[in-house]
Amino acid sequence: MQLTEMDEIARRYVLLGLRIERHVRGFVDSYIGPPELAEVVAGEEPVTAMALHDEALRLQELADALPATDEEQGRRRDWLQAQLRAIKALAREAAGEEIGYLDLVEELLDIRPAIVPEEHFAEIRARFDAALPPGGSLADRYAKFTTALHVPAGRVMDAMRGSTERFRTASRRDFDFPAAEGAEGIDWGDVHDQPWGAEARFTGDGRTLVRLNLDLPRDVTVIAYLASHEGYPGHHLDHITKERTLVRQRGFGEATLRTIDTPESVLAEGLADVAREVVMTDVELSSELRRISREAGIEGAQAELEAAVQVGTANRALTDAANGNAAIMLQEEGRPADEVREFLLETTARPPELVAQMMRTLMDPIGRTYLFTYSAGSRLIRDWLEVQGQTTGFARLLAEQHTPSGLAREASETDAS
Repeated sequence: MQLTEMDEIARRYVLLGLRIERHVRGFVDSYIGPPELAEVVAGEEPVTAMALHDEALRLQELADALPATDEEQGRRRDWLQAQLRAIKALAREAAGEEIGYLDLVEELLDIRPAIVPEEHFAEIRARFDAALPPGGSLADRYAKFTTALHVPAGRVMDAMRGSTERFRTASRRDFDFPAAEGAEGIDWGDVHDQPWGAEARFTGDGRTLVRLNLDLPRDVTVIAYLASHEGYPGHHLDHITKERTLVRQRGFGEATLRTIDTPESVLAEGLADVAREVVMTDVELSSELRRISREAGIEGAQAELEAAVQVGTANRALTDAANGNAAIMLQEEGRPADEVREFLLETTARPPELVAQMMRTLMDPIGRTYLFTYSAGSRLIRDWLEVQGQTTGFARLLAEQHTPSGLAREASETDAS
């Protein structure tokens, strides 16, 4: 996209986002737009946070005046408003204003998190307990399960590549992407000493850099989850589809900038979290887990493989609930870090190294709010897909601009009717 092809609001939105990055490191996930804009920001003195807040206010007024001549234009206006609301909150915080934790999450992500009630949390934990093979305490049984299905560190990247290619094949049954685009559209890398487990950073022209944190242990269920989440039909397919539809076909310049800790993050992570369910049934996933096990040289784990699909699903539900409660305990209620760490150890059966990793996330300036994108996003999208139809609705999410509150409103309106 050339600089002259961006309309005013898109150009100013991109400049605003690039300037906020200088106050909030990590805000920009990727930028594939005109390099001239990035060069302008790199060559200027940093703009004050409150000046950026005021620019976001002016852009909200400009967005209000956009002609909503059809549903697509209306979605664009709502998307810009939600993104700009998040940027205003980031600017206020960067300027030194104290914003209550739950209020901050709501302004950033367009959702309102809440503690998972004890009775509901107990139900989720009971499902996880029932999914694990019997014998011993919950922690011991989960440790035995993950050990039996552990993928050796030296085989993790090959396992990811193989599973990603198979998820690509499954995704082609339902979704349109260039015939020449294959798993080679993904570049692979590894990292250490990060507060996150994996990331998919779009580099443009149909390519995504997927990096895995090799400090963390990986079992076969995690490999399959990451392949669908980071690759197909998750982040990578989302990236290349929006590049084609929003940027190249519709000329929405704001879509050249992908951001972190904003409403678009909720839908991006929610989409990636439900991705596997859209292209593979549980039976197909079970076959995929066996294939990963064979390729990784795992033997003698029949009982664990039989339970793997249910354990993986139940574990993610328990992890999402526990992480959210832990975040509110730490950031909103002011509980001591040791108490929160003990809560995670006792309730999730995760090993100490993974709990330590989550504590890093809970204390990270971005991670402490971003963690809600997974649970809230997947819940919103599942409800919405029940109305839209799984394949049709998912295809729309890949190609269109939506907001969390917009999806929630559409789902509730359908329920009410």
